[in-house]
Amino acid sequence: MRLARAVATAGLLATAAAQGDRGRPLMPVGYHAGLGIGAVAPAVRAGRDSIGARRRAVGWHAAGSRLGLLSIGGLPPVTGSLAVSGGSLVFRPAEGPAALAYPLYRTLTSDAKPQRQATVALLEVDRAGGDPVYLFHLDGAVLETASPGVLAELVTQPSRVDSLGPAWVTERYALVSAQDTAAQLALLADLVATPYADSLFRLFGTPTRPLGLVGPRGQHAGRLGEFITSRDSVSLSPARMTSMDQLRHALAHELAHRWQRAAPDEMAALWRGVPPIRDSLRYGYQNDDEHQAEAVAFAVHFLQTTSAPDLPSDAALALLKAYERLVPGTAVMARRLVAQPVYHYHPLTRVLTASDSPVSASGSRSQP
Repeated sequence: MRLARAVATAGLLATAAAQGDRGRPLMPVGYHAGLGIGAVAPAVRAGRDSIGARRRAVGWHAAGSRLGLLSIGGLPPVTGSLAVSGGSLVFRPAEGPAALAYPLYRTLTSDAKPQRQATVALLEVDRAGGDPVYLFHLDGAVLETASPGVLAELVTQPSRVDSLGPAWVTERYALVSAQDTAAQLALLADLVATPYADSLFRLFGTPTRPLGLVGPRGQHAGRLGEFITSRDSVSLSPARMTSMDQLRHALAHELAHRWQRAAPDEMAALWRGVPPIRDSLRYGYQNDDEHQAEAVAFAVHFLQTTSAPDLPSDAALALLKAYERLVPGTAVMARRLVAQPVYHYHPLTRVLTASDSPVSASGSRSQP
C-alpha cells in the first residue's frame, strides 16, 4: 500500500462501556492512543469537548468559516483552522498543536528569470449541500473548505501568485531509521499492544503470523504495507512513515485486505453500486481491491473520530459526506462496521443502521 505523510486524530471506541452507578452503561468511553497503551479517556470532557465545541470542530463547512478538512497524503481528512502566511497555507489541526505549512507556489528557474508556478489545483466543487464546498490539491494533500479565499484566486488568476510573500514548508521526519530493524519491530510491537489494534483484530481477525516488516521486494515497489494471503500475515514499513497515525491507518488498510480474502461474496455485495474514486491522485484510483481497503480504513477512522456522545448526528453525517467525497464507499463500510459488537455503544449505531438511514448499504450482515 502506497501511503504518504499523514496526520490524523487518534481515539477508537472502547470494546466495553463504563458502568454507571445504577448499573446502566454510560455512553462510550473512547480509546485514545495518545494517552498511552491501554489508556482510556472519558468521552464526555469539559471545555473544548462541549457540544458547542464539537459543532464548531465538525461544522467546518459553515459559510464564512476559516476552517477546513485536510487529507494529508491520501489519508482521512482532519479538521483544523486555515491561515495564509507569506506564500504558504498554514493548517493547524483541531487535535494537536503542530501546524503544517504548504507552499502555494514553486519557483521554476529558466535562462531569463525565476518564474513562480502555483501548486494549487481545483479538484472539484460540491454544491449538493447548499453552500459550495471546494476541494483543492495542495502539495501532497487535499483541502476541503467553504472559504477558498486566495486558493480560488490562484486557480482563476494565475498571476496572483506573484503578489505572495516567501513560501515555506514544515519538515517531516520518519518515525524510525530504515537501518534500525530492532526499532522498527519494537514500534510494531507497541502498535499491536494498543486498544486500537485490539479493536481491529476483533473486527477482522488476528493474522496467523505476528506483524512484520515489508521486505526488500515490497520496499522496492514503494509499498508501506502488505497483506500476504498465503501466509495470513501483515507487514508494515514504519521507516517510511512520519506518524503513528499513519501506521495505524496502514494496519486498518491491510487488515481490510484480510476481510476481502475471507468474505469475497460479502464484499462484492457491499460494493454493488459504489462509484469509483474520481481523484486520479487518490490511492485506490481505478483499483477496486485497494479502493475497498481504503474505504474500510476510512470508515474505521470515521467511527473513532465520532465516538463522543455529545457530537450531534447531523454534524457527524455531514462529516461522513466529506469522507465519502474523497473515498466513495466509506459510508457503506461505516454502516457495515458499526453493527459489530465492538461498536455496540457507538453513538451513531442507531442512526447508521436504521432502515431509513441517510447512508445505506446492501449485502450480508455476517461477522467480518
